[in-house]
Amino acid sequence: MNALLTRQRRDRWNSRSLGVMALIGFLILWFNACSSSSPDTANTNKAATPATPSPTLTKTESVPASLANAGEYGENIYDYAKANDWKNAAAKLAALKDAIKQVHTDVKNQSTAVDHLDTNAAALDRAVAAKDRQAAMQEANQVTLDVANMTTAYKLSVPVEVTKLDYYGRELEVWAQAKDANKLQATARELRQTWDSLRPTIAAKSATEAKKFDSLIAQVEAAKAPADYDRVAMPVLNEVDNLEKLFH
Repeated sequence: MNALLTRQRRDRWNSRSLGVMALIGFLILWFNACSSSSPDTANTNKAATPATPSPTLTKTESVPASLANAGEYGENIYDYAKANDWKNAAAKLAALKDAIKQVHTDVKNQSTAVDHLDTNAAALDRAVAAKDRQAAMQEANQVTLDVANMTTAYKLSVPVEVTKLDYYGRELEVWAQAKDANKLQATARELRQTWDSLRPTIAAKSATEAKKFDSLIAQVEAAKAPADYDRVAMPVLNEVDNLEKLFH
C-alpha cells in the first residue's frame, strides 16, 4: 500500500515537472524569437530615421574674406553714389572688381550665384562710369544682396536676415526716389516677411530692440506716398546697425 502511494506521488510529481519544463521551454523559445526579431526592428527604425547630415554639409567655414569685402564695397559704392561722390565710387568699384576676382577662387559650388554677381557688378560699372546716381545705387544694392545670399553657405555670426533688412532699407530709398509705388509696396512686404522670420531671435536678445523695429515696420506699412517711405528708410537703416550690435 505504501509502495503504491509512493509510486502515485512520484507519477504526479513527474507530470508536474514535465509541465513546468514544457512551460520553461516555451518561454525560452518565445524569448529567442523576440530577440531574433529585434535586429530587424532596429534596422527598420534606423532606415526610417533620417541620416545624420554629412560633416561636409555642416556650416563650419567662415565667410571668405573676398566675399565679405565684396558686400562691404557694394555698400560703400551705394553710399558714394547717393552722395554723388563719383571719385570715391570709382575707387571702391575697382576694389570690388578685385574682390570678385578672388571670389571666383574662394567660393565653391555656387557658380550660378557668382555669375549673377558678375552680371550685377558689370551693370554697376556702367552706371558709375555714366555717373547715373539712380542706377548706381540700385545696382550697388543688388551686389549686396548677391553677397548676402551667397554667405548663407557659411557659418555666420550675424543672421543673414539682418543683412537683408539693410538691403530692404536701401531699397526703400532707391524706389522712393524713383517714385515707383509698386516697387515700394513689394519692398515693404519683403521687409515684413524678413523681419517676421528674424524677430524671435532679436526678441530673445533684446525685447526693446524688437519693439523698436516693430514700430518702424508699422511705419513702413502705413506709408502712402514715396516721401513717406523715404522718411522712414533712414531710421530703418540706423536701427539695423543696432540689431547687428546684438550679435557682437
